[in-house]
Amino acid sequence: MTPPPTALADVLARSRHLLFDFDGPICGIFSGLPAPTIAAHLRDLVTGEGIEITGDAAASGDPFDVLRFAATISADLAQTVADELRTMELRAVEVADATPHARQVIEAAHNDGRAIAAVSNNSREAVARYVTAAGLAPMFTAIIGRTDPDPRLLKPDPHLIGQAVKELDAAPADCVLIGDSLSDIEGAHNAGTLSIGYANKPGKLERFTTAGASAVITDMAELIPHLTKRQPATD
Repeated sequence: MTPPPTALADVLARSRHLLFDFDGPICGIFSGLPAPTIAAHLRDLVTGEGIEITGDAAASGDPFDVLRFAATISADLAQTVADELRTMELRAVEVADATPHARQVIEAAHNDGRAIAAVSNNSREAVARYVTAAGLAPMFTAIIGRTDPDPRLLKPDPHLIGQAVKELDAAPADCVLIGDSLSDIEGAHNAGTLSIGYANKPGKLERFTTAGASAVITDMAELIPHLTKRQPATD
């Protein structure tokens, strides 16, 4: 069962503050430098330390799986992998594709007087570099990203979302997180905020609905009509 057609309007009417996941709603961070390439690079880093990679991380195309594996070995290895992942993310944002309509959504929200934050599992430095280069930084009140190598602090853990809520001096119930992964929907639930699932790939709409997203969209442009101030009525 999908959220009712009125869900999006209701969610945005209730939300004073917008929290944007970075990879997906704002840009495709790995669109120019693919995630599997980075994951393979991180695996080489780990095996170069004489450590055999086991489990999902051995063949995963997700760099975060390699980080999670490294954290099971030692804090030092997790730090090494997290540092290298940050370096690769900083390279990736230089060639990342902007998400269609993301700029218009951010501008509309800013013009509507809403506080805006980025909340990402990607490194804070990479997020900040992208939004600055894109000319979006002045519209963000807070940029929250990975600063600690411990993967347990990443979404769906509420840690990062909670940081954003605190920096906005907001109540969780007055915030909505817009994200394109189950970890975003689950993280929002864990943090007590509303959530909008950005279903940018087949199958996501159903998964986000099942996970209890407050509303689901398939195009960021769907947000814009609900972020535009109503013009005063005229005689």
